[in-house]
Amino acid sequence: MRSKLMFINDIEKLAKRVEESYGGVELDDIIQRLINFYELGFTNINHSSIQLILSAYFKSLGYRVFVEYERKGRLLDLYVSDEDMGIEVEYGYISNSNAIDAEEYLKSRISLKILRYSTLSSKFYIAVPSFYIPPIPDELIVDIKDKTKLRRILELIRKFHKTNDIMLNDAKLAKINGIISVDVSNLSISIIDISKYKQLKDFYK
Repeated sequence: MRSKLMFINDIEKLAKRVEESYGGVELDDIIQRLINFYELGFTNINHSSIQLILSAYFKSLGYRVFVEYERKGRLLDLYVSDEDMGIEVEYGYISNSNAIDAEEYLKSRISLKILRYSTLSSKFYIAVPSFYIPPIPDELIVDIKDKTKLRRILELIRKFHKTNDIMLNDAKLAKINGIISVDVSNLSISIIDISKYKQLKDFYK
């Protein structure tokens, strides 16, 4: 784990660039919250960088934004209250133990995030770095109620994750409105709705 001083230095450097890029938005509350969660071991600089850039973007539009926001006993990476929008960050990290089944593992992790967090708000997005196209399972892209297909999602999740808080009903209620692509170098974002994401995914098949 990187030192707290290194994390603070990096996040403050990024915050200065972000504040200038987005018209002087106030980010002190976001920065402090991210530092607090880093101290608890719940985040890292990659994850926090995307949270910071998204916070600046939505604040620049006049929205109230919160990071590591608690709802119904769970924490959303980012919550835009005026839009009732929840956002989870997915960086695409693969451990050595999952190197030979990387795509399946990532599908499992993304599915878990969608089932666990998408019902906490009326709109739900997965935020990713601009170099990454997340492999969202087809069953979660369209409104599928077939129990057999939904059970396959649960099986995929449980193959890689020990979790007792995700049930069939969570799969039935799950939704995703799209992905948000974040260019950390240029501090820009692109919001891609789920239909456009599906076209992009189909192109790479």
